[in-house]
Amino acid sequence: MDKRTVQGFKFFQKYKKMLKDIKFKMPAELWMLISTALSLCAAIATFGLIALLHLAISPLVSLVIFLVVIDVMLGYPYLLAMKRINAIEEALPDALKQLADTLKAGGTYEYALREISTSEYGPLSKEMENVLRKMEEGENLEDSLNSFSRNVDSKLVKRTIAIINDAIKAGAGLADILDDIADDVRAMHRITKERISGTMLQVIFIVTAGSVVAPVIMRMVTTVVQLLIETSAGIATSKAIVVEAIATRDLIVMLMQIYLIIEVTASGLMISLTREGKVNKSLIYIPVLLLVAFICYYLALFASGMIIGGVKV
Repeated sequence: MDKRTVQGFKFFQKYKKMLKDIKFKMPAELWMLISTALSLCAAIATFGLIALLHLAISPLVSLVIFLVVIDVMLGYPYLLAMKRINAIEEALPDALKQLADTLKAGGTYEYALREISTSEYGPLSKEMENVLRKMEEGENLEDSLNSFSRNVDSKLVKRTIAIINDAIKAGAGLADILDDIADDVRAMHRITKERISGTMLQVIFIVTAGSVVAPVIMRMVTTVVQLLIETSAGIATSKAIVVEAIATRDLIVMLMQIYLIIEVTASGLMISLTREGKVNKSLIYIPVLLLVAFICYYLALFASGMIIGGVKV
């Protein structure tokens, strides 16, 4: 099997599991099909509207609309899943502290987990209910905790469960270890939040420069170039020169828009690496940045046309 096919299959399985974890009411196959169909309809409608009304807008906008719609629809469950994982990670230190205190007081693992499942820990309490149910069905504590680790796509949770299982196997004093783990988890979670808040200014700068300032400058430069080319074509005596001038103008506009797409894509990659430390998260940022960039681009077209003298594309 081709490597890309395997990766695509893994992505689909991961997406399917994500929908299952957040208890999404629609099967993954149907949701992806509906998302793709609606995105295509939006893109076709945009292209048809541009052609029907003879708008001074590039057909590339229809591609941007397709990417934005499919990104929003497919990304909505992902945002719900990230919200669930963040809630679990945030509640984990307090839950571990409570678990340690119950064990120090002489309670059993099952009693301690039951207390957590009845506490106000949101999604974490529900996961503890699942752990208890598996223990009641005959699974041991290690396997039950491993099922919790598999249900939450979080490195922090997986590492925490691995340490707890190792401590149980080694027969160490679990209560003291849980206290230490809780402090470490709280510190790691705080560091993650500090990194996100600490990079906010850089992210704002990249968004502003890449999706607002750059499109406006590019549109202004393009308008000036178009004005010079159209002026040259207006005083040309040969029809061939006029045709060549118009073709040159259209080529410059197309190249500017292609460069705009490349520049916004690079901005999305930088934001993803700066904020999340992962390149794949850029798939969420790039379509939205493209939409903002093209809106600014065509607003600048209107403004520059009024300033320079109503140059039409």
